[in-house]
Amino acid sequence: MNKTVADPLLGAVLEERYRVRGMIARGGMATVYHALDERLERTVAVKVIHPAYATDPSFVERFGREARSIARLSHPNVVAVYDQGSHNGLAFLVMEYVPGRTLRQLLTERGKLAPEEAIGVLGPLLSALAAAHRVGMVHRDVKPENVLLSTDGTVKVADFGLARIAESSRATSTKGVMFGTVAYVAPEIVTVGTADPRADVYAAGIVLFEMLTGQPPYRGETPVSVAYQHVHAEMPAPSERTKGVPYALDDLVLHATRREPGARPPERRRRDAGRAPGRGQRPRDDGRAAGHRAAGAPLGDAHRGGAAGQPGLQPAGRHQRPRKSERHRICRGRCVRARARPRAVQL
Repeated sequence: MNKTVADPLLGAVLEERYRVRGMIARGGMATVYHALDERLERTVAVKVIHPAYATDPSFVERFGREARSIARLSHPNVVAVYDQGSHNGLAFLVMEYVPGRTLRQLLTERGKLAPEEAIGVLGPLLSALAAAHRVGMVHRDVKPENVLLSTDGTVKVADFGLARIAESSRATSTKGVMFGTVAYVAPEIVTVGTADPRADVYAAGIVLFEMLTGQPPYRGETPVSVAYQHVHAEMPAPSERTKGVPYALDDLVLHATRREPGARPPERRRRDAGRAPGRGQRPRDDGRAAGHRAAGAPLGDAHRGGAAGQPGLQPAGRHQRPRKSERHRICRGRCVRARARPRAVQL
């Protein structure tokens, strides 16, 4: 006997306009469907909140308010919000439909990405976050599930602001409960429960670590044990988990995931470090050989010189860097070549 309960929204027409065709994904707060906008004859994504949230009037009000804020955020790497409404008491958002898959699905299939592919995802991710930060919006839940990889190679970030709604909802939160996904949560969220743009930077650093190694840096039997590690453990360099990770990416991960929020890269350096070229756009080649920095050095520093036991290799300042032969002897070929291009992920 088949006890499967049919989804009542499948085939339904929301507000006499959006015909639901199928389910894309189900999360803790909402279910996402693909639907046909019968007025404009285009495919859209519809995020419908779960019934448990519909009984909270303050949540529904915040849901609408956040939807209006997100709709004003226009950026090529942000999933656009087109409309909002309600169907049988369930609030919903109508969003841009992105054919393809999530970064989580890709990592599940492939395990990890090549460094060039990871850079190709990181650049658009940082661009989307920077656009949100400039208008005072914090994502709060940066993770591979919210990074969409379209079939045409575009990277888009989804679910801006929705973690803040869940955070303040009496249906899901009580005093002392964290918001966001614990594998990517910044230490200050664990300790004081607040987030600003620097918490998004931390989460982006964790996502980069996972892209390079195939798993987050901290694992535990319970969410509390993982959160404890974010606060107290030392962040490992990606190259400690996976061979062949360039020093520059070690450096970037370690800088983005500093325990103190003020020690993380400011927006200008994030923009430069994570910049990925679009179609027809060449990557910057300023001759500084950024890939030769030692792990743990600040993003703006030049390559550090020889380690102990390597006389004659002196630290290089901003206007003094080692000769090419010396630089390659230091990094042993693990540097990022100045002319290397970030590479689009192959779906």
